[in-house]
Amino acid sequence: MLNLKIFGVDERILAHTSKGVPSETLIEHSNLTLEYLQKIIDDKKLDELIDNLILTIDEEYKILIKEMFVGAIYLHDLGKKNPYFQAHKMDNNLFEAYQNASGSSEHSYGSSTQYLEYYKEIISKVEMRVKRDKLKFILYGFSYAISKHHGKLSLFEDYREEELVSSFRHLKKFKIEPFNFYILNKLLFSLLVSSDYYATTAYMAGLATTHFGSITDDKKQKIIDAFENDKIIKAIRANEVKGINILRSQMFLEAEQNLLEHLDKHIFYLEAPTGSGKTLTSINLAMTFLKKDEQVNKIFYIFPFNTLVEQTRGVFEEIFKDTLNIEVINAITPIKETSDAEQEKVESDYQKSYMNRLFFHNELIISTHIAFFNILFGTSKEDNFPLWQLANSVIILDEIQSYDNNLWSYMTKFFAIYAKALNIKIIIMSATLPKLDELIEHDNTLFVDLINDRAKYFEDDYFKNRVEIDYSLLEHKSIAFDDLKEKLLEESSSYNKILFEFIKKQSARAFYTLIKEDEAFNDFEVHELSGDDNKAFRQKVINRTKADIKIIVIATQVIEAGVDIDMDLGFKDISILDSEEQFMGRVNRSCKKLHLNPKVYFFDRDEERKIYKKDNRLEFNLKNEKYREVLKSKDFTPFYDAVLNKLRRNDQNIEQGVLENFEAFEVFVQKLNYREIQDKMQLIKSQNFRLYFPFSLDIKDYDFEELKNIDEFKDEKGFLDGQKVWDEFVEMNSIEGYAKREIYRYKLNSLMQFFTFNIIKYSDKQVLPHYSEAFGGYYYIQDYEAFIDEDAKFDREAYLAKGESLFL
Repeated sequence: MLNLKIFGVDERILAHTSKGVPSETLIEHSNLTLEYLQKIIDDKKLDELIDNLILTIDEEYKILIKEMFVGAIYLHDLGKKNPYFQAHKMDNNLFEAYQNASGSSEHSYGSSTQYLEYYKEIISKVEMRVKRDKLKFILYGFSYAISKHHGKLSLFEDYREEELVSSFRHLKKFKIEPFNFYILNKLLFSLLVSSDYYATTAYMAGLATTHFGSITDDKKQKIIDAFENDKIIKAIRANEVKGINILRSQMFLEAEQNLLEHLDKHIFYLEAPTGSGKTLTSINLAMTFLKKDEQVNKIFYIFPFNTLVEQTRGVFEEIFKDTLNIEVINAITPIKETSDAEQEKVESDYQKSYMNRLFFHNELIISTHIAFFNILFGTSKEDNFPLWQLANSVIILDEIQSYDNNLWSYMTKFFAIYAKALNIKIIIMSATLPKLDELIEHDNTLFVDLINDRAKYFEDDYFKNRVEIDYSLLEHKSIAFDDLKEKLLEESSSYNKILFEFIKKQSARAFYTLIKEDEAFNDFEVHELSGDDNKAFRQKVINRTKADIKIIVIATQVIEAGVDIDMDLGFKDISILDSEEQFMGRVNRSCKKLHLNPKVYFFDRDEERKIYKKDNRLEFNLKNEKYREVLKSKDFTPFYDAVLNKLRRNDQNIEQGVLENFEAFEVFVQKLNYREIQDKMQLIKSQNFRLYFPFSLDIKDYDFEELKNIDEFKDEKGFLDGQKVWDEFVEMNSIEGYAKREIYRYKLNSLMQFFTFNIIKYSDKQVLPHYSEAFGGYYYIQDYEAFIDEDAKFDREAYLAKGESLFL
């Protein structure tokens, strides 16, 4: 360990002060930061991973680069010896001569300067210039993390431009593998800000962190035993299954066996039909890694939609009970509060709970694609705090085809390198799985197929023939509602549970109104379901589909995935083939309704390109006989061959990827242009206006976790009062203690979701037609009665009609 005295640091230099406790010296803080770094490295078994990453950058000077890596974390606060920082920020009496002076008290950039000066002196002794220049470029990359440890990563090119201009000009001479270099620097930033945060919290809050949420070797067997003792798993192991469960069991065991034969690989494909038990199979694969790979110590389950997050948490809780420590991490789930008997201070309880969320201190993390991509490519401290938690983990990615296909090549390249660099075991699963490895590899051996013969499952009658497909309505170009209604009337006597999907909200609303008001359908409950419905209403409709009633649900794309319904008859406006398959998975989902002759009609109503815009899959649709056969056979290979070929044709070959120019993107990566990479890898690029309507919501029929113990937010009828929730949100900043305030903010977010609706923001010039107050990123609308109906549904058309135009 370096001696800080050689940098002019002694006991007079303070790092932090706090009421009621002695000031912390910079030496103490630096040592404690290094101590936490070592704790993280030991807990997550990172040492070998860091060494191997460095080897991909430079083998000859691996020891020096490792010293520079660790040194960046140990020396991150050297700039605090700045006399103005000591006088102004620390109120250090030993520097009172600077108290009234106007010098800068900034310390991050100063820390990076002193770090650079120290290691540049060492590098200057290297004989060959090209090697010196390469080491200096690596050094500057590390020092950039120091300079940003109280901010966010941006463009490395803008950092010390005059000193780096020559290095950027000669990047190719350094022969630095760009993606590994990017990951090494992201990992450094993550470890730096994390170790610093832990050390600072230990002093400021008196809260030492002793456990980082890894699955310990002792705990592994308990978790595995809990899984194996589940009644379904026991039945599979004992071969005591019947009907469709025979197929599910065979797939479960085949995937397990293939995994065991390829434990050294990092990315696995699980392609299986809708309703074939992918969730249970994927959990078993995670358990297999826990058994067979002693390095694996955490599990992530990543979904495209929050609805799937909630459903899967229920599955895990049912299987593992209290054996597995689970946390859902998204914007609308309250922070799981921790209160240990050992914690005497209430504020420490809040701080501990908040840190558990911030650093993913749980054995199983269930989250979303957006949160996952923020960790991989985000630039803020909050994005990067949990990056090191991905190391030595199993990550299950569900419905990966929902990602923007213009990002597939970049995404696949990053997945492959991240997985190898950090020993991540990624399981990609879907019913319609694109072979993404074909975009970056000639031999297609990078990823492992866990199912050898997909036809065995997809072409079995349980899956292939569980729904009849009817294309007769496609004879109508832009079919009229009356024609749809006529077909519905014709079929309504034979089916009790009927589902429609439109790709435009306006069409869904118009058809819903038409059917709702038609006496011919008085025997049916008629419901509309779209992205404008809150979680409570969505659950209400789902529950009604399971009741012994006749019901028609008229929906948008929200019905395709993450909605647990099982209907008898379906009608869908065509879009992309993946969506057609997802929709069909909502009809006869249980495979127990064959006697009803379950059926799906496809029709053409709205222009799909206006909705899906640049999606490369659009032209390969059900208007073409070839893709009707694909949907019938469940062999999606021809479909994705066509899609991938299109991606390649756009001046995009297997090795160079998609979008613009992969070589140009590779330069972004090598130059550590973090902001550009984040922008490129952003899954959702649109922005929204968030509207808040303070109505009251009857919640007596809902069993959501966030609706428990919230009496202070209820009105005299026992309804959830949107006005009370809003008032608390407005007053939230008065709460003392940052951790306590953040925990309360997440709690309020989980309640505000019931009253929040989004309007897409198309441009900065766009204005809303009406609102009462703008606060905290929300637009509060006090006189909501004209826009919210009796079912708490948002009348978007009525709201937009309030103003002449959304645009200036």
